[in-house]
Amino acid sequence: MLATPHLLVGAALVAKTKRPWLGMLAAFASHFVLDAIPHLDSHSLFGSPSGGPTRAEAISTLLDVVVGASLVLWLTARLPRRRLLLAGAFLAAVVDLVYNIPPWNAWLWAYPLTRPLGELHYAIQHRVSPSNLPLGFVFQFAISALAFGMLKTAKVLPPSNRG
Repeated sequence: MLATPHLLVGAALVAKTKRPWLGMLAAFASHFVLDAIPHLDSHSLFGSPSGGPTRAEAISTLLDVVVGASLVLWLTARLPRRRLLLAGAFLAAVVDLVYNIPPWNAWLWAYPLTRPLGELHYAIQHRVSPSNLPLGFVFQFAISALAFGMLKTAKVLPPSNRG
């Protein structure tokens, strides 16, 4: 899935929970839920069959991250607990960051405690082919629009006293 839906959903989940730690866990878990939904991503559209990133894939990924991060920064600019919302956005996207970008991806794949998380991440992917463009983007657009609306109208719930 593209980074933009991950980032928006992560921030929205933290914004809508009274317990920030619960929102953070939900944001991280949302990555796996979203990746299980049929989607297109930069690799599906522009990646090499051999697995290495192409120039077009790198550029489209960078543009996607810039758009998603800009939207989250803009939507959270005047909200209380902004740092927590930004952390939620980061946690929702961090799996792609750490398992796809050298040099740390090689370390995580080699380390016995983190390898299973990477294997799970790739096992649940539900990528569709570029020939199925509408299906690949409709869910991402709907999820992004929903999270955008949640953040646009967020007042951010106060933290619970019960921790």
